[in-house]
Amino acid sequence: MEALIKQRTRELTEVNERLKLSMVRCQRLDGRLRESEELFRSIFEHAAAGMNTITLEGRYLQVNSAFCDFIGYSREELQHLTVFDLTHPQDLLATRERFEGIRASKCEAFDYEKRFICKDGKLVWGHVTSAWMFDDRRQPLYGIGLVQDISDRKGAEAELKKTLASAREGQTKIACILKSVGDGLIVTDTEHRIVLMNPSAESLLGVVFEQVINHTVDDPYVTALFPEKLIQALRSGEIGGLLEFELCDSVGRQPRALQGRLSAIRDQNEQHNGIITTLRDVSREREIDSMKTEFITTAAHELRTPLTSIQGFSEILLARSDLENDQRRSMLSIIHEQSESLSRIVNDLLDLSRIEAGVGFVLQKTPCDLSQLIKQATSQLFWTSDRHLFDVALPSTDSVVCGDWVKLRQVVENILSNAVKYSPQGGSVQVTGQRFDSEFQVSVADQGIGMSEDQILRIFDKFYRADTSNSAIEGVGLGMNIVQEIIKAHGGRIWVESCVGKGTVVHFVLPTG
Repeated sequence: MEALIKQRTRELTEVNERLKLSMVRCQRLDGRLRESEELFRSIFEHAAAGMNTITLEGRYLQVNSAFCDFIGYSREELQHLTVFDLTHPQDLLATRERFEGIRASKCEAFDYEKRFICKDGKLVWGHVTSAWMFDDRRQPLYGIGLVQDISDRKGAEAELKKTLASAREGQTKIACILKSVGDGLIVTDTEHRIVLMNPSAESLLGVVFEQVINHTVDDPYVTALFPEKLIQALRSGEIGGLLEFELCDSVGRQPRALQGRLSAIRDQNEQHNGIITTLRDVSREREIDSMKTEFITTAAHELRTPLTSIQGFSEILLARSDLENDQRRSMLSIIHEQSESLSRIVNDLLDLSRIEAGVGFVLQKTPCDLSQLIKQATSQLFWTSDRHLFDVALPSTDSVVCGDWVKLRQVVENILSNAVKYSPQGGSVQVTGQRFDSEFQVSVADQGIGMSEDQILRIFDKFYRADTSNSAIEGVGLGMNIVQEIIKAHGGRIWVESCVGKGTVVHFVLPTG
């Protein structure tokens, strides 16, 4: 019995010791827990970022000073508000979906950016990180949220997007400008690499930009594609200089004349960044220069011929008093004809000067009977050209148009004169006319030398003569250009049909009203 009492006493003593040890451990754990809670409260309250604890319904349990400063509400005011009350309407749906995910235990945390509505109505951006606590049955208890103010960063992002959009817009505008510029543009950097070519340059040189981009002008691949003179200019980089070279497109075609100019590209600090080379097709200008030179030569010849006749026969008339009346009359007739020829040339030059000055023609419009006008013109030519037969088929009525009689007579005489000049072997010159509603069309057809397609395209150009091989065909190459301008001034139109060796047909249409 005594032994049993001793054993029970020992057991009680051990239990008591264990209880004391457990109490000490609990006191230690409680102290650590209090220390942890105090540490959490200290971190929670003094954190630079906003912190809060929230329920699944979005109500605030605790908030720190930083969060109050961020949102503009006091702790007391936030006790009566929810997360959803402070969320911008455009972010509200996404916020509710995240809380529903926590409720359904599909996630334990979320991390996202959204807009908050402050007390003063101001919008601020916050980066939200939230972690949730669950009980043993996986039911959410509360969440601990961290909110960082990212308004400045979002503002910077918005400004950056705006700047990028503006840059893209600027690049688009530049691309459109470069695409629409008629002159060719080639940009090379300080290492003589080709960094840009616009479509005009590609077309002029017959080169695709993607083939030569970032290649230097010394690259054999580039030198095989670019003209030698252009390569030399790009290699030397001589600023402000002009270069001219020719390109042959295909066999049998006239080479094109290109003119280039090199200009320096400088940055905001006036540092040299490369060279931009502009290329311009001056083939047409060179052709016009050649035509002008030919025109001056032809005009000088055409002016000299009547002047020589007028001067020579007038000298004879003044020097000789023994001439018979028939001889005098014949010489005076020649002088009169040559003076008329001279007058036509001078009038053409005056008309050209008015056209070039943009003045155009001053029309004195009256009802003009084209049938009568054409018959007068053909009857006059009939006596001066015995190798041509004029066949006029015009309606006796309905051939009246509203126009300038003098200018329309000039049109008809010029077209008929060309029909005679460019059918030197003679033949029939047919003049037909027909009324179409409010217009009257006249067609003049000859059986002359005709024209090629290229000649037809250029027949209305200034200084152009369809046949320069035969010096016997007079004219300075202005007649058809002036005819076209007169027809246009009347609101009409003119066109030509022709075939080499078979003759030419000139059509023009004038409004009747």
